Amino acid sequence: MTDPVVMIISMVMLGQILLSVPILLSRAMKSVIFLPLAIFLLANSTIALVPIVNAQFPDLSQLYSAIVFPTLFLLCPCLWFYIEGITAEKPWKLNKKQTLHFVLFWPALIVGVMIMFLPKDMYTDIFINDIDVVAPLAIVTAIGLLVMMMLWLGQCVYIAFRIIYRLVDYRKQLKNVFSNHDDKSLNWMNWLLFIAISTWLFSLVTVFSSNLFDNFLFNIRTDSLLSLLLVWSLAHFGLQQKPVFTDYSESESVDIAAQNTEAPKNEDVTVRSPPMKYQRSALDNEQSNRIADKINNIMSKETLYLDSNLSLQKLANHLAISPNYISQTLNETLCTNFFDFINKWRIEAAKPKILANKDSVLTIALEVGFNARSSFYKAFKQETGQTPSEFRKQDSSH
Repeated sequence: MTDPVVMIISMVMLGQILLSVPILLSRAMKSVIFLPLAIFLLANSTIALVPIVNAQFPDLSQLYSAIVFPTLFLLCPCLWFYIEGITAEKPWKLNKKQTLHFVLFWPALIVGVMIMFLPKDMYTDIFINDIDVVAPLAIVTAIGLLVMMMLWLGQCVYIAFRIIYRLVDYRKQLKNVFSNHDDKSLNWMNWLLFIAISTWLFSLVTVFSSNLFDNFLFNIRTDSLLSLLLVWSLAHFGLQQKPVFTDYSESESVDIAAQNTEAPKNEDVTVRSPPMKYQRSALDNEQSNRIADKINNIMSKETLYLDSNLSLQKLANHLAISPNYISQTLNETLCTNFFDFINKWRIEAAKPKILANKDSVLTIALEVGFNARSSFYKAFKQETGQTPSEFRKQDSSH
């Protein structure tokens, strides 16, 4: 008999998916990055139906098991495609090369067919009664299941590492483009990744503990609850999240050549979107030093850093200089990135306000261009080695 708690969790998960997938599919008509997330959730809905099918339609359980097994091998590729898409520096598209991620799906499909063609009594003995069966087809199917589950675990580990490295690179790139990125860091993905890894491990351990050791080392309720958290997190945040770089490029792209500000001689003033690559740059040291002077002068005179939404593109538009050249100047001449450079100016502007002690730290943070108290504290500590209150106390003691 199916655990009623597992049934309830499965129904809640299914409801969440049925509410989210139609919205994602409609958005996929405009941006294909929502399609992998929709497929991921649909695959989870297929898996979530297992206890319901087993309880309400036992005659269909064998056929459904044959369908569900290859569905597992859609999860990792689709999750990777979604994360790759929303962190992409250019509009993400599906291509033939990406079909390699589904290489395990086809042998899993063969194993699924083998499950479907098992004699009914043999299927019952293996998957329901957990009785050893020595028939050749049963042995081959059991070995196929074991091998594919091990490969699935390996794929999960591989995808998890790829996602981690992807997020690290993505967050580094944010600092080259935005002066505030609290709402762009995708920190919710850290939580998502933890849940995904936990879910995959619990699923695998549950299978092995039940089939190899005749008992459950891990409660299936825990596995179901983790799956629900994973689906809820992806559905909730996925519906809100937009691709940061492509959205930024489309909303802020301006024809700099049409502006009147004079660009440095021989500079290519065409705006180009990230990433910033300098290997073939024609920018020399003299031009770079001149750009550095312009950036510092405009910060000093026009206090652009007070704009909490200041981005590399906005600064490039204001100076009529290629954002590639500005980024290269910041990285190579001023030995910093856009994020740290702007925040340094903001911290310098905040220091006299902190010493004056007339406003709260949050008020000061917002006045100088930060979006949150926490990001201000972090930047202030990084720049001065002290918190704002420690900085104020040290000055008063002198």
